[in-house]
Amino acid sequence: MPLIPERVRRWPRPWRVALLSLLALYALYLIAGNVFLNTPLFDAVTNRKPEKFSMQTGPALTLLPGHAVVWNLRMRGQAGHTVYIFRADRAGAWIDLPALFRREVRIPRIDATGVEAEVERVDKGIPPPPRSDSGWTLRFDAIHSDSIRSGRFGTLFIAGQGHGTVGFLKQLKGGPSELFDSTAGFEKAEVTVGGVRVLDDAHLAARFHFPRHYRDQAPGLRKLDITWAQLEVDARSRAVEIDTGGPHVSVGSAPSNARLTGDVVLDRGALQPGSRVVWRVPVHAGVNADDRGLLALQLDVAQDMRVQARLPRDPETGSELHADLRITGRNIPFRAPAELLPRLTGQVQGAWKFESLNWIADLFVRKPWFHLDGGGLLEGDLKIADGQLAAGSTLDIPQVAAVAEVAGVRLLGQANAHGSIVAGEPAQAQLDVKIPAFRAAPTGSPKALLFDGHAMALTLRGDARLQQLRDGMRARLRFNDARVPDLTAYNRYLGGGTGNVRLLGGTGLLSGDVEMDSAGRVGTGRADLRGRGAQLQVAGIALRGDAQLQARVKRADFDAKQFDLGGTTVALRNIQVGDGAGQNNWWGTVALRQGHIDAAAPFEVTAQADLRLRDAGPLLGVFAERSAYPRWVLGMLDSGEVQASGQLRWRSGEMWVDDLQAENERLSLRARLDLAEARRRGNLYLRWGVLGAGIELDGQERKWHLAGAREWYDQQPRVLPAPKAAPR
Repeated sequence: MPLIPERVRRWPRPWRVALLSLLALYALYLIAGNVFLNTPLFDAVTNRKPEKFSMQTGPALTLLPGHAVVWNLRMRGQAGHTVYIFRADRAGAWIDLPALFRREVRIPRIDATGVEAEVERVDKGIPPPPRSDSGWTLRFDAIHSDSIRSGRFGTLFIAGQGHGTVGFLKQLKGGPSELFDSTAGFEKAEVTVGGVRVLDDAHLAARFHFPRHYRDQAPGLRKLDITWAQLEVDARSRAVEIDTGGPHVSVGSAPSNARLTGDVVLDRGALQPGSRVVWRVPVHAGVNADDRGLLALQLDVAQDMRVQARLPRDPETGSELHADLRITGRNIPFRAPAELLPRLTGQVQGAWKFESLNWIADLFVRKPWFHLDGGGLLEGDLKIADGQLAAGSTLDIPQVAAVAEVAGVRLLGQANAHGSIVAGEPAQAQLDVKIPAFRAAPTGSPKALLFDGHAMALTLRGDARLQQLRDGMRARLRFNDARVPDLTAYNRYLGGGTGNVRLLGGTGLLSGDVEMDSAGRVGTGRADLRGRGAQLQVAGIALRGDAQLQARVKRADFDAKQFDLGGTTVALRNIQVGDGAGQNNWWGTVALRQGHIDAAAPFEVTAQADLRLRDAGPLLGVFAERSAYPRWVLGMLDSGEVQASGQLRWRSGEMWVDDLQAENERLSLRARLDLAEARRRGNLYLRWGVLGAGIELDGQERKWHLAGAREWYDQQPRVLPAPKAAPR
């Protein structure tokens, strides 16, 4: 059988040569084209920059120049922080060969089957190239599929019977891009968010495009400001289940017959008039996700946007919701959603039984020094005007456990809270927490009792504008006459009751009033402690009587546990020294000119103080027993009141005193003491008229200096650094 038909052999020779040449070229194309598509040569050409674009394929076939069919296609591309992944079981495409001479890769149409697409954001981005018009142009006029299986966009996943046609243009090396008029849709789709299915049997239809532009003109989310898009949705809504019964809140869904319908048009970042969404979703929330009813949400767009929500009252839990909010204008600030708040006006009324109410404290405080422990019923009526909570807004919590941790003390009690808006410029949001009965314990020992009492009040107040609520918040904590059942509980702040200072017994009443900011770091306040029958031991001397501490905090950082105590006073009354013989009803007062507490371990107090004493008896008793002093010294004990000043450091039960100077008409006294590590060391100088004496104390040993006593005292080393001169 001849290879060339008889009719062809009768053609003129030039025609036969041309035909054979074409056949040879076609055969060469078949061989070369299919070898290229099915060998690493294709990968070497298409994957030159795999970090930006890569493509893997299975078998491929080309029968006609400019047309190819590939199986098991996977493409991945990245622009900035966004990664695009496209998979298809099969794809066929035509390429415009003449366009290659214009440095353009133009594919008029791609038909794909079994398509899956993903768009996600990654932490490691690729810096974009500078703007340029020198790169090749990629133009895909229509990528079409009637068998899209799924699409993933971050945590949003859609699976069903999908279809779509997308076209785009992109010039490489910093050139412009354009999204042609494109469509996408699904039938009988399932929609999940974060792994939780929210819609069933969904009909979705979308249309979108944006004009040609350079990346620096609309990077990232700013592309939505130049995009036109329309979304239609009609789906069966799943019930939302929020189970708070376990150690962690779990969110799930369950079948229901509620629906979501919507038709929304976005044009250059603004919703268009007539856009509307209605979503009716059953809500199951709480322990074991109890049924709370059918929540109806509705969005309507005219010249402004209006959002409405309604949840009928649940007779078992008391939960209900009625909200009607208006957002001025139709523009959506995708890059900064909080910018919607100043445009928000409306009213939210409702009640909800929460398993945890701590989120309310989070609105006011930046660090967890105050929180509401556990759940309870929240009742609210919020009026919002231009993004600001308006006068007349209220919030009530009938009962909840409240916890405040201030300066290492944990205050706990059952509370009720009332929130309101106080008129002003700007208006102030105020939360009043009342704790009828409370107890206080050290932060690290919750079972120990420092004091307990009644009628504690905590007030939180801040800017009512929703964006600034926490920024300028101030808190005030107040209580009066809390019972201190045993003063020995405070030995933990004095080195555990060891060393030279320890409390042996007594009771008291404590009042407090302190202010702080949202982080609990800066505050002022006072604490008044009235001790009765207080028993303590200082440097081996037993004291018994009544005491009143009036602590004044000028500046405080409760987070770092630093306190400025200038202005604090201590008054001692009805004091018995030792066994009380000859020293009944001694008294003294101490006023701190400068004082500082470092409440972080180890607990430390430093101060410069002025003292007013009935006499110098207790101080002389530190250095020697009465019988050891000369007769003229004992005569000074009845010389009248003593005015004194000194420098003090007290750290975990250890005490240092320096620059102690006491004077009256007959007496002059200088002293320093080192009562650290259960030892007693010190120097004392006494003068009465022309008589003078010095005592050197070292434990139980005392050495007297009678000749040149003042010179001897001045030569002794200090036990504390000299105080810095006050700035002028």
